[in-house]
Amino acid sequence: MSRLLVVDENLDKRISTELGRRGRNAKTVAELELKGWTDPRLLERLAEIDPDCVLITGDDAMPATHAADLARFGTTVAVIAPWDPASELVETQWEHEIAQKWAHRIELQKAGTVVRYSLEATRKWALRKRPPRLV
Repeated sequence: MSRLLVVDENLDKRISTELGRRGRNAKTVAELELKGWTDPRLLERLAEIDPDCVLITGDDAMPATHAADLARFGTTVAVIAPWDPASELVETQWEHEIAQKWAHRIELQKAGTVVRYSLEATRKWALRKRPPRLV
């Protein structure tokens, strides 16, 4: 079976459904009965369930806020870049488009890494120097 992709609760749960329809092994945090858990507890439990899974999240601050926990558990994280209000897409379309476009890369992401995925590119996650532009 392919690598487990865990869709965080801050993203639309239909992302998991769509990934599953396309042959990916995807589950939501709720399907794993982890909805509402704090990030540190969630990361620890994911490491117990499947240490090779990838957490797909919309929380762009998670890698900074929980750096120690991510390192301790060796969590692989795929961050969906913050929505750009200048985009023609509404926020949920933005998240879906990015997750679907890069699912193959997310599935192959090196264990223990944190990568930010946007419509145009993928990059190693780094703290943003400035907030996303506003309209």
